[in-house]
Amino acid sequence: MVQNPSGIALLRQLRAHLHQREHEAFLTAFRSPPLQALAKVDDYVKALGGEALCLLIEDCAHPPKPLMRAYETFLLAGTLLAPHDVILELAARLKSKTLQLLGERNRLLENRLSRAQSRQPSPRARNQDLVGPVIEVRRFVQSTFMEFGPLSAAETAGRRRSVFRSEQERTFLHALTLRFPAFMALPNYPLDQVADVSKMKHLLGEKVWAYGRQCRLDAVLVVPDDGRPVAAFELDSAYHDQPKVRVRDEMKNAIFRLLGMPFFRLRVESPGSMRSDEWYALLTEEVVPHLNPGPPLRSTAFSA
Repeated sequence: MVQNPSGIALLRQLRAHLHQREHEAFLTAFRSPPLQALAKVDDYVKALGGEALCLLIEDCAHPPKPLMRAYETFLLAGTLLAPHDVILELAARLKSKTLQLLGERNRLLENRLSRAQSRQPSPRARNQDLVGPVIEVRRFVQSTFMEFGPLSAAETAGRRRSVFRSEQERTFLHALTLRFPAFMALPNYPLDQVADVSKMKHLLGEKVWAYGRQCRLDAVLVVPDDGRPVAAFELDSAYHDQPKVRVRDEMKNAIFRLLGMPFFRLRVESPGSMRSDEWYALLTEEVVPHLNPGPPLRSTAFSA
């Protein structure tokens, strides 16, 4: 991720154009030498370019060819990341055989990963009686051993080594940031910052209300400028099959059914074994079709 002040300023400019759907201004900024240099080494910058390409195809029935040609150049140069279906869509519009080969190669890689995962048996989906915005997705992966180093003096005094409680949370948030660069992805976020639980007490009951005041969400997507929550995510595991935990999960589900906000439950068999690129593919397949951010995003000027 970009750290220097000049790079951060360039990213703010890019994100502002992205939020306002200013496609020509975005491309003008993205093709500048400083940002192209960043895009060669920074996946976040590449993902911003990919998100802009997705929005261009989504917003325009017939995008201007010069804009599409520019995205083709970035894709072939490796300075832009986009899902294989978007690459193939662009290839079809431009009748580009080279771009089609790139899209087909990426599709083969994703299919190979999908077939490897499908060899493992999938259990019947649970919580089929849930209604509303609670969406449960499961993936099964191989076990990975993780070992942590010794605690420092600061950590033994109470400071955590990381805001992530597991490797699974870290890789998931990285993928969430890459897949939705127009939003802020926040880990381990208090539920009462997303929902005004005090106003829902008469609807939830004493027990659910008390739980909602103190529980956290594994990740939340928010609009950067105004902090409006767009979606919440929970990373489930076999731990969530325990009766006491299932009761707490249903209380959380009940709150989100009242909120009417998308709440995605994603499950892997062995926490920590999913890579960021696998989470990225899963978000594209399972989350994007259900995610409606509401009115078009408007961006005010970013402060320095």
